[in-house]
Amino acid sequence: NHPTSLLQQRTRWLSQTSSANPLLLVYTQSVFCIRSARFSVSEETEECPGQRRSATEKPERESRVGDSSTVGKRPHSSMSALECKEKGNTLYKAGKYQEAVEAYTEAIEADPDDHTFLGNRSAALLMLKKYDQAIADCMKATQLDPTYVKAYIRASKCHSQQAKIYEAKSVLSECLAKIPDCPEAVKEMETLTQLENDLSAAKEHLGTNDYDRATYYVDRILPLCPDSTEVLSLRAEMLIGREKYDDAMTVCWALLSKDRQNPDLLFLRGKAMLYSGQVDPAMKHFQEALRVDPDHQRAREGLKALKTMEKAKTGGNEAFKIGKCDDAIALYTEALGIDPRNKMYNSTVLCNRAAAKMRKREYEGAIEDCNESLKLNEGYIKAFTRRAECFLQTEEYEKAVRDLEKASEMDPESRDTQQRLRNAKLELKKSLRKNYYKILDVKKDADENDIKKAYKRAALKYHPDKWANNTDEEKDDAEKAFKDVGEAYSVLSDPQKKRRYDAGHDIEDIEGGCGGHGGFGHGDMDPNELFAAFMS
Repeated sequence: NHPTSLLQQRTRWLSQTSSANPLLLVYTQSVFCIRSARFSVSEETEECPGQRRSATEKPERESRVGDSSTVGKRPHSSMSALECKEKGNTLYKAGKYQEAVEAYTEAIEADPDDHTFLGNRSAALLMLKKYDQAIADCMKATQLDPTYVKAYIRASKCHSQQAKIYEAKSVLSECLAKIPDCPEAVKEMETLTQLENDLSAAKEHLGTNDYDRATYYVDRILPLCPDSTEVLSLRAEMLIGREKYDDAMTVCWALLSKDRQNPDLLFLRGKAMLYSGQVDPAMKHFQEALRVDPDHQRAREGLKALKTMEKAKTGGNEAFKIGKCDDAIALYTEALGIDPRNKMYNSTVLCNRAAAKMRKREYEGAIEDCNESLKLNEGYIKAFTRRAECFLQTEEYEKAVRDLEKASEMDPESRDTQQRLRNAKLELKKSLRKNYYKILDVKKDADENDIKKAYKRAALKYHPDKWANNTDEEKDDAEKAFKDVGEAYSVLSDPQKKRRYDAGHDIEDIEGGCGGHGGFGHGDMDPNELFAAFMS
């Protein structure tokens, strides 16, 4: 019944039998039971022959067992740990994750052997996106309890949210090795396999410029990998392909704020800038990507293509300035063939080529270039105003007014556009009257002799005597044309009337407000009399 005698018996058994002998275990348990129930250790406790220590140097296990107040309860430090854990849980539920981490840390310090405290802290760290720290807690928790499934699953999610699929699968494989057919691990492994397939499909469709299908897979991947630079880079590339350049730049900027030396992100942001019309910043991004990684192929190709386009465009501009329109058109055409997907840049080049064609009076070709320019960039004001100018030259006044009204809506502060719109409306109003220049088949800058010659030619063509043997309908048409020729000559041969006509005044106002010219030219004169007077 005395622990010392029991220890002596245990020592003899240790020297005579195996440590696995059941009787030895009985002696050992008896020593600690008697100590716990009946005795308090005084000055010295003998652990085994030849080893003695003072009672003040009790091991942690002895002090816990020997204190009768702790039997059936957790030690005081563990109670504090539980309180810290509950505090952490309350903070976690309130969304105060950093404070929850601090509370769980206090619990761990009070009782470092409780794996659940580490598991709880890893959950809070996961919410704070502190993945490496969360993974470390999960792995330590599984060391304390190799069957702690939540820790394996949480560590796997920390990896998968960064698209580290290989690492995530490795954690789950470790879990399945210790807990075969674990349903949570099996389900998570299936999710990772699908994620891996979706990631591969997204890359494949981006490689073939199939941005609609790529969008489908990227949208499936992103909720599972919200903090993966790789996946977010795929999203930026997909957004560029869908011409959502501002969104792509925002994604790249957020990633670059964490990793400013990432050449892939620098290239993607530069590409988004280029396609949105920001040429100089795009070039700087390409150059910076190559400074970080001189072998970055896409940045090198992008910079080369941009420099080639700029060279051709600049050459076209210089040729246009000195009047070499054919050379300018050829250089603009060269620039257009380098990067067909660069809509903003090509829209500008097409508008420049339209200007060169206008100077050659190739208005139909210029209008076609403006049409293509506006297909690429429907908000390009210069293309609207340039096409309107072409329409004025082709006397399509209503179309000119529509284009200038659109340009004015887009830039209401532009005085130049407002003036052009007023002029176009005036030309439209004038076009609704009889066009005396067309009737006489003369240009607007025709002089007096040109007008006289044109009148004589037209009057002889439609004189009633010449149509006497035709049908009644043909005679009526000729008579009307003969009268129009006389009216046209009456106005255009009189400098005052011509000036008012060119200013857009109505025919009635012109005839009523001015006198004749040279004894004839009155609007109310009979066209036959006018012809006779002219020929006399």
